[in-house]
Amino acid sequence: MKEFIERSLRILHIAKKPSRRELEEIMKIAGLGILVIGFTGVVLYAVFAVI
Repeated sequence: MKEFIERSLRILHIAKKPSRRELEEIMKIAGLGILVIGFTGVVLYAVFAVI
């Protein structure tokens, strides 16, 4: 358990906060993914409603 805590703390010390640009990029990609999945769901719903 002690080893796990030491490794976890080491990772936290090495990790850095994303820059504003990186954060914006991540939000754009995640938003696009949500839109694609939502659009796919609507299309499938429409197709199965017709059948």
